[in-house]
Amino acid sequence: MLLFLIQVAQAITFSREVASQIFESGKPALILFYENSHQDQLNEFKKVKNDQLLLIEANNSDKSVNKLIQILQIHQLPAIKLLKCDGNTWQDVQTINYDDQILIEKLNKFISRYQDGQLFYDIQSEDVPGRQMDEGIEIVVGHNYDEHVQDTNRHYLIYFYSQDCDLCSSMLQNLVRLNNQVRTGKTSIKPNQLKIGKINGELNKIHGLKINKYPSLYLYKMNDKTPIEYKGDRTTEGMLMWIENMNK
Repeated sequence: MLLFLIQVAQAITFSREVASQIFESGKPALILFYENSHQDQLNEFKKVKNDQLLLIEANNSDKSVNKLIQILQIHQLPAIKLLKCDGNTWQDVQTINYDDQILIEKLNKFISRYQDGQLFYDIQSEDVPGRQMDEGIEIVVGHNYDEHVQDTNRHYLIYFYSQDCDLCSSMLQNLVRLNNQVRTGKTSIKPNQLKIGKINGELNKIHGLKINKYPSLYLYKMNDKTPIEYKGDRTTEGMLMWIENMNK
């Protein structure tokens, strides 16, 4: 009876009693984690129609849901979690935290990206901003991180900051000066050889890169896209000298 319900129901309510049977289906599971105050988000979630996914609603008033929230390290509700079955294990594909209203259009876009093979790992991201630059520094988020740093035509310097970091503001201004020097041809690095971006490390989590302190600075060289952490002083001169040595 339960398997029949899984095939036809629009959304299944998560509980400890049905958890194992739900995941035995082998389908990827799209789960909405929410609180009682998130009824509007739940109503939007129930509009999703996709027979290739299990649609699961998980209210944090249930103890088993709270335990799952802790296991999956979800820190903000409402949140959408996509889990994919791989053999006998489940893999995180992606987590989306919503600061605003969850809309069916956003959910359908998210599902389409997954089904088109564009989601491969757990990622937390702000929305891609309409404004792409700030004082000559590119604004980067989780969703377009690889698009920026993996460009093999140039080096990419990416600066991770936190809103509450006292040192971040002064380092950013030094990066703005560094960028201006490169753009005006005052360094050995040609203007088309380097781009600089900034990303809020608290609101955007990057697969394979754990940021333990702010500010943090990483360089992706044009011929080797393995991130290299900068550990020198935060002056414009110090950062420029390091990048010029890396460019040799």
